[in-house]
Amino acid sequence: MKGLIDTTLREGTQSTGLSFSLTQKQDIVKALLKTGIEEIELGIATPRDYDLASLMSYCHAKDSATSFSLWCLCRRIDIEYAAALEPDILSLSIPVSDLHIYKKLRKSRAWLLRTLREALAWTKDYGVKRVSLGLEDATRADYGFIREIIGIAAEEGVSRIRFADTVGIASPLVIEKLIKTAKSDFDLEFAVHTHNDFGMATANCLTALEAGADWADVTVLGLGERAGNARLEEVTAYLALQKGRLYRTECLRELSVLVSRIAKQEISSRQPIVGQDIFTCETGLHLQGLEREPKTYEPYPPQKVGATRRLLYGRKIGRHNIRHRLQTLARPLGFENINAILCQVRKKAAELGRPLEDTELMELCRQDV
Repeated sequence: MKGLIDTTLREGTQSTGLSFSLTQKQDIVKALLKTGIEEIELGIATPRDYDLASLMSYCHAKDSATSFSLWCLCRRIDIEYAAALEPDILSLSIPVSDLHIYKKLRKSRAWLLRTLREALAWTKDYGVKRVSLGLEDATRADYGFIREIIGIAAEEGVSRIRFADTVGIASPLVIEKLIKTAKSDFDLEFAVHTHNDFGMATANCLTALEAGADWADVTVLGLGERAGNARLEEVTAYLALQKGRLYRTECLRELSVLVSRIAKQEISSRQPIVGQDIFTCETGLHLQGLEREPKTYEPYPPQKVGATRRLLYGRKIGRHNIRHRLQTLARPLGFENINAILCQVRKKAAELGRPLEDTELMELCRQDV
C-alpha cells in the first residue's frame, strides 16, 4: 500500500448543495495534513474554478510530505490549465463502460481510444510530471476493453490506474478479483474510488487495499454524490489501529467536526470513529467487562480517536455494576442492600427515561439505608 487519496475537495463537493469557499478549503487542507494522509486531490482542473490557483499556491507553500493532485477531463484546455498549476499528480478521467461511452457520450470505443492517446500526448507536451488515469464506471465495463486501455496507458508512461465503482454496485469479492487480475496483468500502481450506494464503500476500499491496490480514495464523512464515498475517518482509523499504519487518528474528530460544520451535515452520535457516544455503555454484562478489562468490549482505546469512555447506570445494570460503581464512589454496600438498590435504580431510570447520574445514585442509597 502506497497510501490514501482524500478527495473531499473534489468528489465531496458533488454532494447536493455543497460548495467550499477558498478559506474553507484551506482550513480543510490544514486539518487533513495533521492526519498524515498521503495525497489530497484539490479539485477539478478547469479555468472556471477561480480558487484553484490560490489553493495550489497555498499547498505548495506547505512543508509537507503530502502530494497535491488535480482531477482532469481529457480536454486540451483543461490539461493545459492543470499543467500550469504544477500539481504533483494529474489524474485524468475517462469513462470505460459501454453504457457511458455509447449512451452518455454517444461515442464509440474507437473514439475513446483516440481521445485517450491525444490526452496523454498533451500531458507530455505541457510537461506534466506524473499522470494517473481514472477509469470511470470500471465495475460495469468489459475487462477486455479495460485491459486495452491500461495497455495504452502503460505505453504512454501513466504510473497509476484508478478504478471507479461509479454507482457503488460492486461487492468486496468483485473488487478483489478486479484488483488481483489487474495486478497480475500489469506492473503499475492501482487505485480504487468506491461509492456507497449499497453501503459497501469502506468495505470495498479496504478489500482493494488488502488485495494489493496501492491507493484508495476517501472523503471526510463520506461526502460525495448520492450516498457518498468511503469515509476517511473509518478507513484511516482501521488502517492505523488494526494494521499499524501511521495515521494520526487523534486528529480525526477535529477534522470531521470542521467538515460537518462547513457542510451542515450532522455527525450521528453513534457514527463509527467520530460519534460522541460510541464509547458510552449501559448494558450490565458489557459494563462488567469494561470495568474489569476495557479490551473485552472496545476494539481500541477511546483516547486513540480523541474520545472518552462513559459508563452509565440505568435499567440494564446488574448487581455487580451497582456494587462496583458504589465502591468507586466510596459508598460500598453490603450484599443484603444490593438487590434493593438495584430495584430502585431500575425504577428511577424508567421514570426518568435515562440512566442515573452519580448524585442520583448516591441519593437512592441514602434513602434505602
